[in-house]
Amino acid sequence: NLEKLRVLRNKKVVARRIAEEREMNQNTKKIPEKRKPGRSIGDASIVQHIHLLYVRAKRKWKQDLSWHIQHAEFAKESQSHSMLSKIYAEALQFHPRNSSLWIEAASHEYFGCVSNESDAGMSGGGSIKNARVLLQRGLRINPDSRELWLQSFCLELHYMQKLRGRRELLQLDLKKPSPGVEDSFNNDDDETVEEFYQDAKLPRIIYKNATKSICSDVRFRLQFIDQCRLFPETKKIIDEIMASIEDDFENIEEAWIARAKFSLDNKTKVPGGFLMSPWDSQMSKKRKYRELAEPEQNDALDILEEATDTVCTPKMFRESVSFVKSYIGQLSDKNGETNLSNIRKAQITVATTFLKSIVKKAEANNIMSSDPELAVEFADILVATGSTSDALRIMKNATDRRKDCCACPQIWLKRAEITARISPYLTSSCKVLRKSLQEVPLHNEGYCDLLSKLFLNLLLLSTTIESSVMEKEVASIYDKILLCFCNQADSRRTTAYTIPSLSLSYLQLASSRQNLQLMREISTKLLNSSNYLNHSNITESELFDMKVLLKHCIAHEKVALNFGGSRKSRQKLTHLCEAAFDFFMKNDRPEIADSFMAIKDKN
Repeated sequence: NLEKLRVLRNKKVVARRIAEEREMNQNTKKIPEKRKPGRSIGDASIVQHIHLLYVRAKRKWKQDLSWHIQHAEFAKESQSHSMLSKIYAEALQFHPRNSSLWIEAASHEYFGCVSNESDAGMSGGGSIKNARVLLQRGLRINPDSRELWLQSFCLELHYMQKLRGRRELLQLDLKKPSPGVEDSFNNDDDETVEEFYQDAKLPRIIYKNATKSICSDVRFRLQFIDQCRLFPETKKIIDEIMASIEDDFENIEEAWIARAKFSLDNKTKVPGGFLMSPWDSQMSKKRKYRELAEPEQNDALDILEEATDTVCTPKMFRESVSFVKSYIGQLSDKNGETNLSNIRKAQITVATTFLKSIVKKAEANNIMSSDPELAVEFADILVATGSTSDALRIMKNATDRRKDCCACPQIWLKRAEITARISPYLTSSCKVLRKSLQEVPLHNEGYCDLLSKLFLNLLLLSTTIESSVMEKEVASIYDKILLCFCNQADSRRTTAYTIPSLSLSYLQLASSRQNLQLMREISTKLLNSSNYLNHSNITESELFDMKVLLKHCIAHEKVALNFGGSRKSRQKLTHLCEAAFDFFMKNDRPEIADSFMAIKDKN
C-alpha cells in the first residue's frame, strides 16, 4: 500500500531529525519536543504517481464513471486543485449525458473547493465565465435536463448576490457603479451593473429558454420560484414566473392551486436574507397591516373561485376543497394558539362560507355524478358546517338519480349515517342499509361494510325491541357476514369491521339475554361453519377479540356445567379449549394457547 509506505517514510524522516537534534543538544541536555509528521519531499512524487494510476485505470475502463469520481475526490483530498478541471473535462468527454457531472464541474469553476478538512476556506473557483460555458454546453447536449436548467438559473442568482454584497460592503450607490464592478462585467455585452442587478436579465432569459425546452410541466416552473425564495429582491422574477404559469396553464388544476398558494404565501411569509432591502421590509409591513385591516379580502379564495369557474372538473373541485381545508386548519391552530382572535375567526368564517359555495357550484354543474368520493367529501363539509339536511339531500340525489353513485357503498354508508343524525329512530338508517344491499353488487369490497353496519344497527335495536323477525334477520345477516368476509380474505383488511369484533357484539347480546343456546350457535358458526380460523396474517386486534370471545363462551359453559350441566356442556367446553389452542398456536401465541389448554385440564 503506497499510503502506508508514505507514512512509514515520514516517521523515519522525523525520527532522523529528532536524533540529529539530540546529538546537537547533548551538551545542554535539552530534549526537543516531538514534531508532528508533515509533508515530506517525496509526497509530491507519490501523489503524482497515484494520479498516474488513476489515469491508466480510466484509460482502461473508459465507461466506468466511478473511476472519474474517485479521481476527483482524490484530487480534492491531495489539494491538486489544478488537475480538477482536467479530470472533469475527461469525465464529461465520456459521459456527456450525466447532468450531475456538468453541475459538479461548473460548481468547481465558480465556487472552488475546500482546501482541506481542517480549513474552511475555499481554493480555486471564482470564474463565472467558465461556469457559464460548462452549463451552456451541458444544456446544448441535454436540453431536457431539469437539473441543469435550475442550476444555471441558480448560478446567476448567486452571481447577482455576490455583486450586490460587494457593492453593499463598499457602500456604493446603486445608480453609480464603480469601475471595479464594471470590470467584472467584461464578459457581458453592454450590460451595466444596474441593469444586471435590478432587472435580472440573465436569470429571466434562462427561465424563458427553460420553458421553451420543457413547456408542459407546472412543477418544473414552481421549482424556479423555490430557488428565487432563497435570495433577496427576486420579486420581479417570481412575478414573471407566475405570470407565465397563468398564461400557459389556464386549464391545468395544479397551476391554479399553485397560484392560490403563491397568493397566500405572499401574505403570510416575509422574504428573508441578510441583504434584504428597505423596500422589501416596507412592503412586508404594508402586507401585514393590510391583512389585519381587511381580513375578508383573500386573493387565494378569489383565485379558487375563478378556477372552479374556468376548469369545471372533479379534480379541480377536490384540490380546491383540500386547499381551503388545510388553510382553515392553519388558521385554527396557528403557532399552537388556543384562543383565536376576532380577525382569525372572521377569516375562518369566510373560508367556511367559500366551502359551502363550492359545494353548491359542484351540485349545479353535476360534478358529483362522476365522482362518488367527491360527493361523500361534500357531504362531510355540509355536516361539519351545520347543513345536515342539505348533506342528506345530496346523498339522496346521488343514490337515487346517478347509476355510478348508486353502486358505491361509501355513499350509502354516508347516507345512513346522516339519516341516523336527523331521524330519532334507528329504523330509518336500517331501511337505507337494506336498500343499499339491493343496489351494491355482492362482489364489491364495500358490501361487507354495509352488511356489518346493518348488523350492528339491528343488534342495537334488539337491546330495546324483542322481535322474532328481527332475530331471524340478525342470524341471517351474521351468516352472510361469515361468508362474505371469508370469501374476501384480502379485502377485509381494508374494512373497519372484523369477524371477531362482530361476533363478540352478537355474543354480548346473547349473554345479556342469558340465551346459552344462541351463544353456542354463534361459537359453532364461527369455529366450525366458517373457515376464519384457517386464515393467515390475523391482526393483533382480531387476536384480542378472539381471546375475549372464547373466554366468554368458556365462562358460560363452565357456569352451565357447575349448575348440573350435561355431557354436552363438557364436550362443548373441551371443543372450545381445543379450538382456541389450535388457533393461537397457528398465530404464534403459545402463551395464550397454553392458558386455554390449562382450562381444559382443570375441567
